[in-house]
Amino acid sequence: MNWRKIWLYILFSSLISWTVASVMALVHIKIDSILGMALLAGLYMPGPALATFVIQKYLYKEGFKQYGWTFDIKLIKWILFTPLLFLSLTLLTFATIALLGNSHLVPDFGELSFTQENFDYHLRELAKGKVDLETVEFPHIPPVIGFLAILGQAIIGGSTISLPIMFGEEFGWRGLMLRETRSLGFLGSSGFIGLVWGVWHFPIILMGHNYPHHPYLGILMMTLFTLSISPLFAYVRLKTGSILGACMMHGMLNASGALYALYVANGNELYSSVAGWAGICAGSILTFLIIRLDKKFVAEYGTIK
Repeated sequence: MNWRKIWLYILFSSLISWTVASVMALVHIKIDSILGMALLAGLYMPGPALATFVIQKYLYKEGFKQYGWTFDIKLIKWILFTPLLFLSLTLLTFATIALLGNSHLVPDFGELSFTQENFDYHLRELAKGKVDLETVEFPHIPPVIGFLAILGQAIIGGSTISLPIMFGEEFGWRGLMLRETRSLGFLGSSGFIGLVWGVWHFPIILMGHNYPHHPYLGILMMTLFTLSISPLFAYVRLKTGSILGACMMHGMLNASGALYALYVANGNELYSSVAGWAGICAGSILTFLIIRLDKKFVAEYGTIK
């Protein structure tokens, strides 16, 4: 392992992204504003990719093919597998909410609800502040149709228009970092990347991203979340033979956030979201299944191109 390259990458990617967050905080740009989201997508998230370009091109003067800058048509079936992994993560997250929340075993998980009343209420809550609720007439959308539509747009959008934005992160995490740490093995490499990935979110979590009501505890939760899903991203990255697989997975996941706002009643961001305990449990279950069902992949992890 080239630890010098790894630590340079961590330093550069953090420096680029955290500088953007610091400027936003100094000039009081809210993270959930239109300008804040634009700066997050256009300047903060590209930090890992920019760090990879600087290190690889100007410091080490090497190419990018080894970091997933390639696509093998023979592995197209694994590109098609990526949406299935996303759906598995989403459905397992909802199953966890239903199991622990609807049963009242852990009330903080809220309650999974597909009632029309719950859907209409949360739809109006999401629209509050964005449209005039007194003049806009909301269409009647059956909750199940809405659920399928959001899943569909997450898969389509995550596989197309959001790819350039997701590349900004994934070329670092599942590009340089994955390649340079694979000698640690499947869990060791994924765990190390997941830890760095979680800490990288530190400033925007404090600014209210993902956990607006729990910014300090949110730092821990985000790190646990990235630890739980990092193996899934490594899996699709290597199975697809391209950084494209990880970008797709990342885009789909980011585009599915509205599901939890619309279909969980009395939810808690630390529990009943994909970035909360429900998603952490789901990611951990899928990681366990990969280890158990694809032992050859796990055993050969460090040698797969």
